Amino acid sequence: MQEKEWDSVAATFEEEVFNVPANDRRGLIEGAVVRHAKPGATATDLGCGVGRTLPLLARHYARVNAVDISSACLAVAREHCAGLANIRYVHADLSNGRKGFPQTDLVLCINTWLSADPVLREGLVSTTCRSVVRGGHLVLVVPAVGSVRLTTLRQVQLNRAQGMDPVDAERRALDQVAARGLGVFLVDSVPTKHFSPEELEVLLSDRGFALERIEKLEYGWDTEFLEPPGWMKAPYPWDWFVEARRVR
Repeated sequence: MQEKEWDSVAATFEEEVFNVPANDRRGLIEGAVVRHAKPGATATDLGCGVGRTLPLLARHYARVNAVDISSACLAVAREHCAGLANIRYVHADLSNGRKGFPQTDLVLCINTWLSADPVLREGLVSTTCRSVVRGGHLVLVVPAVGSVRLTTLRQVQLNRAQGMDPVDAERRALDQVAARGLGVFLVDSVPTKHFSPEELEVLLSDRGFALERIEKLEYGWDTEFLEPPGWMKAPYPWDWFVEARRVR
């Protein structure tokens, strides 16, 4: 999505955009933010949207950069965080490089590397990595390729339960995700980039990062299906939660 598209959903962001921090049942994001905090440390939320994680960052870091492509979303974030004086709001297109904000000790980036366009995505990845000071940490959440495969399997099972033959059940499930490129699948009809652990390790290593932690940030099946049946339990859909330290 481009700036105008994000501006158009700013007023309804909470209803339209999945809230990852609110659904982080194990507290992986908050735990990482607190763990890497130290006196005088600085942080950046890249792709902050309407500021869901800004109060958390502002409590633990001396200065916080709130960066987003949407001026409308930033306006909502500024209003929600009006009492927090240590936040600086930066309107920037992350695919075009780091402009208007300094490197910081911690960079939080939640489902920002979503573009199906490899050129735009390369810019997002590079800007994100260059925003971390040497010795600092990147806390990253990205969609998982494996989760798409698991959800597709569950869709096949649902189709079979509704009486479809095996061939039709699989074909219709695959049509719903419709692979459009390397790890690109449809999410609510929008081509969206997904990642494997190996791809993340390569991307980060090539940019001077040591991967310290990668875990599943799991969600309930109601995030994938309107009315998931009672038998649909673990394993659950997930995003990848990543912690990496910049070493060069």
